[in-house]
Amino acid sequence: LPSPPPLPIESDSQTQPEIEYESPDVADLLDSPKSLSDNLAAFNSQLSDESNDLDTLDIVSDVSDSISEENNIKKALESFNTPSVSVSETSHHLRPSTEVDVIPGDKLNVVLSEIEDSLINSDGSSIKQTIEGELILKNPSKKHRAWDIEVELSNTDATDLGGKTVTVRELDATEETIIPYSSNGPRMLEIKEKIDTDPERDQEPSMSLVFSKNSHEVLFSVDIENISSVSLTDVILRRSFSPNFEIPDSPEYSIEENDVIWEIGRMAVGESRKLVILPTISITGVEKIPAGISVVTYNAESTVSRIGFENVSSSGRQFSYVNAKEDDRPGVWHCKCVFENKSSFVVSLSGATVRLAGRESPILDVSDLRQDIPPEGSWESMEKRVESEDQPSFTQEVRYSILPRVSVKSSGSIQVSEQRLSVLDALILKRFDISRIKSYIPSDLEVTTTIENTGSATINVMRIIDDIPGIFMPPELENVIIEIEGADLSEEQYRIEVINGNQIEEKLISPDNPGHALRITVGTSSRLGLKPGKTMVIRYPLHAPDPSPKNQLLVAPIRSDFSMERFGPVATRTVERPPVVRVVHKRRQISTGKEVFPGGGAGRYEILLMFHNTSDSALDDLALHDIVPGTFSIESSSVKSSLNGEKESSFTKESARDGNKVTWSVGRIEMNERIEVVYEIQGDTEAEYKVSDAQDFHGATFGKEVDEVPNVPEWAESAIDTPLITLPLSKPINNTEVLVQSSNDNEELDDVLEDSESNFEQENVDLIDSNNDAEKHSENSCPICMSDSEIGESVCVVCGYSFK
Repeated sequence: LPSPPPLPIESDSQTQPEIEYESPDVADLLDSPKSLSDNLAAFNSQLSDESNDLDTLDIVSDVSDSISEENNIKKALESFNTPSVSVSETSHHLRPSTEVDVIPGDKLNVVLSEIEDSLINSDGSSIKQTIEGELILKNPSKKHRAWDIEVELSNTDATDLGGKTVTVRELDATEETIIPYSSNGPRMLEIKEKIDTDPERDQEPSMSLVFSKNSHEVLFSVDIENISSVSLTDVILRRSFSPNFEIPDSPEYSIEENDVIWEIGRMAVGESRKLVILPTISITGVEKIPAGISVVTYNAESTVSRIGFENVSSSGRQFSYVNAKEDDRPGVWHCKCVFENKSSFVVSLSGATVRLAGRESPILDVSDLRQDIPPEGSWESMEKRVESEDQPSFTQEVRYSILPRVSVKSSGSIQVSEQRLSVLDALILKRFDISRIKSYIPSDLEVTTTIENTGSATINVMRIIDDIPGIFMPPELENVIIEIEGADLSEEQYRIEVINGNQIEEKLISPDNPGHALRITVGTSSRLGLKPGKTMVIRYPLHAPDPSPKNQLLVAPIRSDFSMERFGPVATRTVERPPVVRVVHKRRQISTGKEVFPGGGAGRYEILLMFHNTSDSALDDLALHDIVPGTFSIESSSVKSSLNGEKESSFTKESARDGNKVTWSVGRIEMNERIEVVYEIQGDTEAEYKVSDAQDFHGATFGKEVDEVPNVPEWAESAIDTPLITLPLSKPINNTEVLVQSSNDNEELDDVLEDSESNFEQENVDLIDSNNDAEKHSENSCPICMSDSEIGESVCVVCGYSFK
């Protein structure tokens, strides 16, 4: 077949893309050597066979006889060949921005933009990732609106957009709207960083540093791989170092202050790059030394979340109509569809359908037609011949959209979590759950010790010396619990021994007993594995059977020796604020009394009950009791306080052997407070009742002393000054192996432990030769409440018991 007619030559050939005819019917009409009237007749024959109003033979005859009609048909067909027209391959084809930019006129700008901000571990695993995205729609026109905007997206599962379609009702002239979204999961780069403080050793990387004045070489390597589906540009690695490091020069990177800048540039899909740096480090102390931060930045013409455009459609100031012209012969109409673009936008026309009222089949149906209508431009279809006795009525549907200009871009910043090189560090905390116990009263408290690995490497073996004050018995070993992050260690992983005498504290020790110490070795059968940031907790109960008041203040420090690596150093840490415990000596002292007075009348009596708290603390739950004969009734009663005046109080009655037992519940009585209960009774005047018989006091009950200051944990104010030093661990007791003898490395560690045994023994305090005798209780004690009573007293001042 011959080629379609050539396009008119324009000054910029790139602005006139080649026309693709996707409808074989239209192409046949253009290429056929037949007359225009025959072509039109052939095109009309493809319409519905049920169209009885359209006579193909008449069309051929009429068109052949009418030159003016043939000229109109030529103009209609030439509308497919105008310079401003281009036909795209598919209805959902989105052209690249470089192609769209060369077409004159406004376009609807639609942009997908994302920014990645990630924090990863040195092994490349993600710690935190945020992908903040924006769908930006902008109307560049200065005078016309755009409406019914619909954006179809792909691969939205990793976002929080909630669907694949985003709609915007309208955009005013020059208006811009931004639809934010977020995502996480997908990545563009895979980054791994390795640090080795002993690169000459062909083993796993080491993260420990020995305290030394000499400089030490450290290896830093960074591997970067493009794991996305597009090329990345402007890839830059910036590696910062602390002032402890001295960085050597290299042609691979540049140095700004103490930062290494490695400009990679473009990275193809799947490409990997590696940078190795060998700086030297000066160790000036035992503080943690930050190893620096690696940050990789990049740009890409793709989204990190993998979201993309499927289609963008919108409407503007455009309209269509059908132009019907009656033929010279009545009942014959020449019709064509006209589309006018009345806006400053470029409009992409995709198809048109025209139907005659009363007919199901369209008289014109053009699909897959991609034509760019310029601003203020128009499009006309070919003419269609329609026979209708009446004036024809048409409905038309024109499918079009403002030409979109879509673009996708992203940028990212990936930071590798900073690692720290330390010369062994740990934080030890020890606490008693209470800080005060009462003298001569058996007491219990709970000890909790936490050892947090604040260094940068795993602690594999640990030796602990834990002082126990002399007022306490050493704990049963089965009651000692050791756990890491809530998981109990098995008994095979640690060993506990009891040593006589405090091993650390030398001043604030008990005069009753030299005390004890626990020697705990953790990591006996296997490596402890206390990783950085993890905490080991030791819990056990202590029992003080008979603490004397001479123990006014006791301190219980704790010390730990620990090693990080097989060949690494061993350090010692002592708790900075050791817990303290006091023995307080408080005793209750009270006065009680009762008096009966004859009242004003026969059978009437007034009774006074008194309770005076002269203890060194307040008392709880005070209640006064009395017996009222069964033939008498209480007429009135009142309770008065020496501190607060009359108090609201009620009494209760219950049957007793000698009458009714009456109880006044007072509650708390303060120190040096006096409570008086006065009540009147009325009875039968004929009944026998002696005032002397009513003098017997029936007692008062009260609770424990009130502790005005909460009994909470306390610690020594001044820290024990024990600098961090590198000492070998002591040899395990009974020559038991600390680590499994599976390698020569473990044997070397055992040698280190053996050398330090003498250091521990030299630090033991001298044992106290004998224990002080405990004070004896008074032999004249009340058998009921066990309170002390003066010799010669006939009544217990506490409970009212009569000594007989």
